[in-house]
Amino acid sequence: MHFLTKSAAVMAIGLFPTTGLADFSGAYGGLSINDIGGTTTFGDDALTIGDTELGLGIKEDIAIGGFGGYQIQNGNLVYGGEIALTSATDGGIAGIQIEGLDTLATDIKGRVGYVLNDRVMAYGTAGFSRVDVDLGPFEGLGVDGDLEADGFIVGAGIDYLATDNIVLGAEFTNRQVGGTIESEFGDELDVDLDVNSFALRAAFKF
Repeated sequence: MHFLTKSAAVMAIGLFPTTGLADFSGAYGGLSINDIGGTTTFGDDALTIGDTELGLGIKEDIAIGGFGGYQIQNGNLVYGGEIALTSATDGGIAGIQIEGLDTLATDIKGRVGYVLNDRVMAYGTAGFSRVDVDLGPFEGLGVDGDLEADGFIVGAGIDYLATDNIVLGAEFTNRQVGGTIESEFGDELDVDLDVNSFALRAAFKF
């Protein structure tokens, strides 16, 4: 009986091979290339048509980023935190590129993932986002200072463990941030940014 049981187990393993789970735990750091776009909405007191806020599309642009974080893995479940910086130069609104309109996004995010097999993890992410926009090109138009917009970021992605230390991935995120622009006359204009980003990522896992 023991012989038959062992034989059946060996046959089952042969017919239904098992694979280990990928190990995504530990510290990591890497670079990203981001395709960004979205909408800029101004407050009720300016640039409105009736009761409708006027929104201007953010010119689609390519941004370069860097990120680092740490993850803990418990079976299929992976959780951790990440800090990311993403920079775009010569951005624009309403489809018009504006030289010197530079943007830096700083994100502090939590991540929760589920390891699907020996290579792939799907995850969701959410956290705090700050977007700093250099408004230097508008100084001659009465703008005083730059835009500092705070809010949140949410997203989802896929990581692929190419080797024991190299992780490739793709991530989609949405930022909802808001701030104020001051004029030389002391007035303030509320500005809300709705920014979508699709990133291709490559990281080294330590």
